[in-house]
Amino acid sequence: MKQTVIVTGASKGIGRAIAIQLVKSGYEVHGIYNSSRDEADKLSEENGVIFHQADLSQREQTLKLAKELSSLQIHALVNDAGIFEMDDLDDMDYAVWDKTLEVNLTAPLILSQKLSKSMSSGSSIVNIASTDGMIGAFDSTSYAASKAALMNITKSLSIHLGPKDIRVNAVAPGWVDTDMASEVPEGVSQEMTPLGRNGKPEDIANVVEFLISDKASYVNGETITVDGGLINVDYVLKKESGK
Repeated sequence: MKQTVIVTGASKGIGRAIAIQLVKSGYEVHGIYNSSRDEADKLSEENGVIFHQADLSQREQTLKLAKELSSLQIHALVNDAGIFEMDDLDDMDYAVWDKTLEVNLTAPLILSQKLSKSMSSGSSIVNIASTDGMIGAFDSTSYAASKAALMNITKSLSIHLGPKDIRVNAVAPGWVDTDMASEVPEGVSQEMTPLGRNGKPEDIANVVEFLISDKASYVNGETITVDGGLINVDYVLKKESGK
C-alpha cells in the first residue's frame, strides 16, 4: 500500500518538483493548488498527483482543507506553498504583511496541527522556509519575517509532536531556479553563491525526500540549509579579497 504525502503549492516551482519526485518514489501524492489550475491538471494527468484547490490566504479555506484531508492516513505533510510580495518599511502596506503571514506561517501551522492527528508513528512534516529568514531584509520584510517564524514554529512543533514519533523539520533554500529567482538580474545570484549556480527545484526535492524517509528517523526540529554555501559568505570580505 502506498504511503500518502500532502504537498501544498504542488502545481509550480519547488512544490511541483517535490510532488513529481515523490510520485516516482512510490508515494501517493495529494497536491494543493490555489489558482494554477492548468498546471495542476497537467501534473495530475502526467504524474498522477491528486489535486485539491484552496486559497491558503483565506483562513476558512485552510480549515476546510484540513478537515477534507483529515480522512487520509498521512505519512508526511510538506508545507511548500508560499507567497512573496515586495514591501517598503517606510510606507508599510499591512495588507501585504497579513496575507504573507497567513499563507507562509499560519496555514502551515494549521495544517500541521490538524493533520498531525491523522499521522501515525514514523510520520513527518517538512516546512519549506528560506535563507531570507536568517538575515535582515530590505524590500521583503514580510516574507523574511514569515520564514524566520516558520523555522521557529518547526522547532515548537517538533517538541510537541516528537513524543508521538512525528518528526518536524524545515528546509531553507537559497536561490533556486523558479519564477521568484527570475526577478533577479541575470548572473547576480550565481556570482554570490560559492558553487556558482542557482539551485534546481530537484535539489530541494532530494532533501525533502530524505527527511520524510526512515533514513532521517532521528532528525527532528532541524532546518537544513540548501543554498550552495550562500549564507556563509561575507560579500564585503569577498570583494576585498578580489575573488
